[in-house]
Amino acid sequence: MNISMGIRRITSIAGAAVVAGALFAASASAQVVTVVHPRAAPIAKPFARLSQSIHELQDSIVSLSRAQLGVKYKRGAESPKKGFDCSGLVQYVMAAFGAELPRTAREQAMVGEKIDRDIASLKPGDLLTFGRGKRISHIGIYIGDGRYVHAPTTGKQVKVETLANTKASWWKGARRVFAFDDSSDPDSLVN
Repeated sequence: MNISMGIRRITSIAGAAVVAGALFAASASAQVVTVVHPRAAPIAKPFARLSQSIHELQDSIVSLSRAQLGVKYKRGAESPKKGFDCSGLVQYVMAAFGAELPRTAREQAMVGEKIDRDIASLKPGDLLTFGRGKRISHIGIYIGDGRYVHAPTTGKQVKVETLANTKASWWKGARRVFAFDDSSDPDSLVN
């Protein structure tokens, strides 16, 4: 049975109950009762508000990350006024949403949930880790469509890159600091 047939069946049952109740009330009080066609109750969407909040959080992370474009790279810096290094940028953006991350890319690469190294698994706001061998030495923020924001290196500015243009061996993986699955327990929004 599909959902629309189930809804029609529930509506018919509810309609019969309304009519029966109306007839009982009419005979009990001898008043004239007009029965209007019953309407199906709207289907409850318990996670609709949570889902909207999650999308707003993702959009906000992307917006704040993109707002830093053009800020100069400065090793050890962690503010738009002084500049950013890669982990300073990530720490600054995530702190704006209540996530306190450690200072270095290597430490940040251990925070949150590990995500498959697959573009299809990524969600805006995920952290992308980079490095050589097993060593993590760089980090950025995924903004969707295979792109990420990062503070690349001395002499450069915060910019957007695409994973397609990033050397495959350089991209090590991803971490999810915020739980973006709208079917999860609402109490687990922050990992």
